[in-house]
Amino acid sequence: MSYDKNIRQCPRDVFSEYLAKHHKRRTPERFAILDSAMSTPDHFTIESFHDKLESEGFHVSLATIYSTLELLVDCGLVRRHRFGSDSARYERTAGSANHHHLVCSRCGKVKEVRDASLSEAISAIRYPGFAASYFSLNIYGLCRACQKRERKAGQTSRKVNKNNQTLSTIRNRKK
Repeated sequence: MSYDKNIRQCPRDVFSEYLAKHHKRRTPERFAILDSAMSTPDHFTIESFHDKLESEGFHVSLATIYSTLELLVDCGLVRRHRFGSDSARYERTAGSANHHHLVCSRCGKVKEVRDASLSEAISAIRYPGFAASYFSLNIYGLCRACQKRERKAGQTSRKVNKNNQTLSTIRNRKK
């Protein structure tokens, strides 16, 4: 794996303790999924994660991935997000600071951003009777590529309208 051994050791210990506490088996497949999740810096879907494992030569069923990711979410090593109507996306929590997500409502692209002043403001809020462990902020809009496509589509529709108006003018003159 490409990430630091110290970072890898801690999540392995956490997961091992969680599995023992909950009387779950500590299988090589579960730890391979953990290692792969901890080495994935970006958000991932179960399908893309399965493809990644397959490309690395590790064959594991989708059911095993689903159940193991649920365990990783439950023990706090992985976080599940739902951005709009897309399927769930996952991200590791180990070695990850609070961040916000810019979510394109057209293509579904997710970009992580960090804003220290916003993080400080949110962290400073105290909720009576509630101990916050992390927060997630999702900002929805259009990414740069979708904005560009939209502008281009708008120019194309204006050209089509202009051409239709020109045809209409020509037809009216012939009458």
